[in-house]
Amino acid sequence: RLPSGGTVAPVILVSNKTELSRFKGNKNAWPVYLSIRNLSKEMRHQPSHHASILLGYLPVSKLESFDDNLIGQQCLFHYCMRRILQHLVDAGQNGVEMVCTDRQIWRVFPILAAYIRDHPEQCLVACCAENWCLKCLVLAKERGINIPFPPRD
Repeated sequence: RLPSGGTVAPVILVSNKTELSRFKGNKNAWPVYLSIRNLSKEMRHQPSHHASILLGYLPVSKLESFDDNLIGQQCLFHYCMRRILQHLVDAGQNGVEMVCTDRQIWRVFPILAAYIRDHPEQCLVACCAENWCLKCLVLAKERGINIPFPPRD
């Protein structure tokens, strides 16, 4: 339950590993952005409105110890996301006093409403291989068969 004077701010996270350059050294970046759901989609998608903020960058460097270690890559991803989101988690549990558009002070409780990412990042979040289905236990060679498979836990 929210305390009196409290309101929820639905938060949207977006991350996407991006190739910056192919000409010299294959430069990559993996930014994590935050926006809030109560802004219109049109406003959120126009950079001139400054409706999204950069929370941080995830590491993209090739680490020799993780080359063939999928579990290590998944652990590193989850560790970094925990660090990036720690202040958001604290604010969601305790609330933060903010002046809102009505010029009133409200105790705002940000909650994660959506996390937008591509399939490889979905697999990192779910800790599964990229050729697995994220929803059920279908094997790669059995995909396309129109029969239900047991759901993942």
